[in-house]
Amino acid sequence: MVKSEEVTIPPAIGTFAGQAAASVKCPKGEVRTGGGALVTAGNSHADRYPLGASIPQDGEGWWAFASNSDPSAPGKIQAYVICAKVASVTTLTTP
Repeated sequence: MVKSEEVTIPPAIGTFAGQAAASVKCPKGEVRTGGGALVTAGNSHADRYPLGASIPQDGEGWWAFASNSDPSAPGKIQAYVICAKVASVTTLTTP
């Protein structure tokens, strides 16, 4: 598993939620088999820091997006990608 740097989700300003995205890629020669994200709340109001998206990204990567409606504390988002080395590929043929 490879993880991105933690990205700060800024606090909300008025009615505008803070937003942030994180992305990470597999090392060269490896392929993506899955992924995900972790959002860490800046305080005890975890419901104010929703994960908006966590999706595969072109080039064997993973991308995640979160927002923050709390005006008093920033949060954090981190993306994860699960990678595997491909040893060989066998092509099946029909007779």
